[in-house]
Amino acid sequence: MDPTGEMTQDAVTQFTLPETNLAEDQFAERKRRSIEFLERDNGENADMAQLRQIIRTAQPRLVVSIDHLREFDAEFAAHLVAEPSEFIPALEDAAKQIAVRLAGAENVVIADLKTYRVAVGFQGSFGAHHVTPRGLRARLLGQLVCIEGIVTRCSLVRPKVVRSVHYSEAAKTFYAKAYQDATTSAGGSNSGFSSAYPTADDKGQPLTTEFGYSQYMDHQTVNVQEMPERAPPGQLPRGVDVIMDDDLVDAVKPGDRVTLVGVYRALGGKAMTAASAIFRTVVVVGSVQVFGAGSLAAAGGSSSTTISARELASRAQATGQ
Repeated sequence: MDPTGEMTQDAVTQFTLPETNLAEDQFAERKRRSIEFLERDNGENADMAQLRQIIRTAQPRLVVSIDHLREFDAEFAAHLVAEPSEFIPALEDAAKQIAVRLAGAENVVIADLKTYRVAVGFQGSFGAHHVTPRGLRARLLGQLVCIEGIVTRCSLVRPKVVRSVHYSEAAKTFYAKAYQDATTSAGGSNSGFSSAYPTADDKGQPLTTEFGYSQYMDHQTVNVQEMPERAPPGQLPRGVDVIMDDDLVDAVKPGDRVTLVGVYRALGGKAMTAASAIFRTVVVVGSVQVFGAGSLAAAGGSSSTTISARELASRAQATGQ
């Protein structure tokens, strides 16, 4: 401060705010809230029981009740249904963190922590998002939906590359690349990803694929058609293609009546032209439930009501009443 009482430039303290990434901050907040949900009731809940079972199996998939999540945080549940590509990755990362911690506490060895993933599916009441294949409209694109129908066609189970490993003879170095596409359940709707298969490094040296070190995932396409009793009179049932990955493949067969929960997505591809604005749509499934024809409540009642009536009739005949 100079003799006149004014503060000089050297005496002014300058503060520099740390650089923050809004997307990373939002992801961290969603992950924190997801951990609080999974660890509710001091860890004594069905989700934690599933996670303890998951670390001992080779099929890590956690099925979360959307009703429990809605009871815990209605706003979080509403955002998850409306924007699953933004909230499901945070929930899966939270489930992975808890699973790794439980594995360490119970001395369970996880082979590769970097590629280890706990997939998350959903079940419960979805309200207006519980539709038939006929009810899948443009307003539901990019959102979480629950559909009911009959499986009419199943494709062959084929491997889909998840992470490829390549070796450069000139540089004596290994390279690895992870892949995502529009059918990837975790973050597949993000734009800007590349699925190009590398054949040369940055210097133009050829790369040799190490198939033994690369990682693959089972992939299957299933067609689910509207139930005949649900279709309007005089109209043919409509169907939708469904994508099943990893442990969900071969979970259903043609003729099964199923309830599927997944993300309704639009796919672009090589067939798209500048003159066309029509996209193919699929449902990327996170959970599958198969039920018999008798368990579907029809207009005239359910099979459980019929069985109960038969049992009452047989009891009445046995007692002579």
